[in-house]
Amino acid sequence: MKKVIKGRKYSFLVEHSRKNNLFGFYIKAISKKEKRYSYINNLNCILSILDIGTEDNKVPESQWIVKEKEANMFFNKIINFLSENTFRNFLENQLDVDRRLGEWNKQ
Repeated sequence: MKKVIKGRKYSFLVEHSRKNNLFGFYIKAISKKEKRYSYINNLNCILSILDIGTEDNKVPESQWIVKEKEANMFFNKIINFLSENTFRNFLENQLDVDRRLGEWNKQ
């Protein structure tokens, strides 16, 4: 399942898809201006929304392999939050900082 949500400065692709008996889950942020992208599952504000503690073994990874129930829950929570202007604007500001500090890939 895929959903694209467009913000002011970024588009967000949220996806989960079956991989054998498990599911891949990721959130891809794409800068509209620079056409660069990053997988943002492991940003602190995303981890907080998904109730994932910093000790969880998923934290170092930017794309996760999880059970179906977890993938569905993550997908629905993220879609709900990204659909709210206040959260999306906050996240876009966080991504501006992240983009300046780290390497984002070219599309």
